Amino acid sequence: MKLKAGLEVHQQLDCGKLFCNCGNLESGDNQTFSRTLHPTSSEMGTVDVAAQAEGIRKFTYHNRSCNCLVYTDEEPPRGPNENAVKIAVQFAKLAGAEIIEEVQFMRKVVVDGSNTSGFQRTGLIAVGGQIEYKGEKLELDQICLEEDSCRHGENKDEYLLDRLGIPLLEVTTKPQLKKPEDVQEAARALGRLLRACKVKRGLGTIRQDVNVSINNGQRVELKGFQDLATMPKVVENEINRQETLNGLKRGNVGKQTDVTDLISEKKGTAMACKLVGWKGLLGTKMSAKGHVRMGRELADYAIKAGIEDYSETFVKGLMHSDELPAYGISEEETQKISDALKCKEDDAFVLIFGEKATIESALDNVIQRVKFHGVPQEVRKVTPKGFTRYLRPMPGASRMYPETDIAPVNLRNFDVALPKTLDQRENELPLNDEESKQMVARDLDLRFHRLMEQIKDPKNISRVLLHTLPNLSSTRNDFVEDDDIIQVLSLVKEGKIAKEGIEDALIQAGKGEEIETGNDDIDDEVQHFIDKLIQEKIDFVKDKGIAAVGPLMGTVMSEFRGKMDGAKINALLIKGIEQEI
Repeated sequence: MKLKAGLEVHQQLDCGKLFCNCGNLESGDNQTFSRTLHPTSSEMGTVDVAAQAEGIRKFTYHNRSCNCLVYTDEEPPRGPNENAVKIAVQFAKLAGAEIIEEVQFMRKVVVDGSNTSGFQRTGLIAVGGQIEYKGEKLELDQICLEEDSCRHGENKDEYLLDRLGIPLLEVTTKPQLKKPEDVQEAARALGRLLRACKVKRGLGTIRQDVNVSINNGQRVELKGFQDLATMPKVVENEINRQETLNGLKRGNVGKQTDVTDLISEKKGTAMACKLVGWKGLLGTKMSAKGHVRMGRELADYAIKAGIEDYSETFVKGLMHSDELPAYGISEEETQKISDALKCKEDDAFVLIFGEKATIESALDNVIQRVKFHGVPQEVRKVTPKGFTRYLRPMPGASRMYPETDIAPVNLRNFDVALPKTLDQRENELPLNDEESKQMVARDLDLRFHRLMEQIKDPKNISRVLLHTLPNLSSTRNDFVEDDDIIQVLSLVKEGKIAKEGIEDALIQAGKGEEIETGNDDIDDEVQHFIDKLIQEKIDFVKDKGIAAVGPLMGTVMSEFRGKMDGAKINALLIKGIEQEI
């Protein structure tokens, strides 16, 4: 088996929307409107197969963010957002890509409801370039700037407009990844390079798709990875699926037959079709691990034609002979359908309920899929369990045509400075690898450097930024400024506050109170307390020996925490106990 895989990474940019001046935060009243989207032809006069598969559908949109009419498709686009173009050029330079002279935005036909206009605007920024991962290099194919799509609403064919129009950097790589684990490592490296620029952070702000083919076969695009950790498993499962499909014999089908009268419980029109030699291939939920489950595959193709998923409704949808009798279809009715279709012992059949026109369209989809031998070129969504399901046909060049509402953009006018990469920022910190990664991941490194200019105490600055301040923010509403941190750490350096007292001192500084410091006689006071404690616990000390340090340490620290360094108290306690044993 020879794997070829490439990445398509979509990263939101943090600079407003691409073709209007609105933000993307939900605010104001909810405006609801509807659109009916139609597949349209491209510049060459052809209709893309992915658009054809969606058909004509009506969608409902909820707008709580845009105050203009651009993303309700009621007025022409503005811009594009100059900052978004600069960020795209910036990333292209980081990757060593060849930036084109002029961007001509295009319209990409998308009629699945994710765009109110029925198309997505996208512009080519650069070609080529490369990234490095685990000592390997992966070449980039192209870098595009486009507008993000709507988010799904709660109901079918319902969308929210808050995400629509956010600038999206689309980076595609060449299919040079040969192992499932390489896909994960390359995606991580590409994500880290993107984060050198001004990009959005958080769940859903970056989305990775993977293109997979084996043995020079058809390319399949996998969409919807929940996180990078799932990538190797999903790719491995997809490899197994494609190998299984390549081993299946070509399917033959019988004619579409109306079997409504053979079913006692009326659920609308019922039509069935014989699948020659496919008994056992359709599978059930009880099938062995790794079974290709072609029944579920055919159901997805039927759903694309408008048939509902029977596993949820139990009224309409596609059923098949491997799982019948079930879902209200008796054994006797199953046999009657089989006889009517003239099925032989190794044949199977599919059964669909619904409106006749929709059923016929769904069966056409099913028949085309059964007759296709091998791996179809298609887009598939990743499931939570690490498998994939059919989403739509693979789109092609037929979905593109020029955007006439936006003038070309000359990229020679954009002179941008290169930001430091995450690796460079981490290497500049005088901390260990783990602390450096945490500091950069939380965007705290600039604050760290500002504090270091005032007080050279990297260990305690790191401790305050990574641990103390997050703890304070989670337990109370204290606000600590840099001047407070410098004041407290200066007292620590002078020995007036122990490192254990940093948190209490920061709370006092944040409230504008006087910081409590240790007195000049603290050493004598601690020594006297330890001597007295040892004498009170002398029997325990003689019994436990040096092991008595741990239990007694807690007592001493509860009295002098923050007034003397814990290591110094520990040393005094050990010395006192050793003198008694």
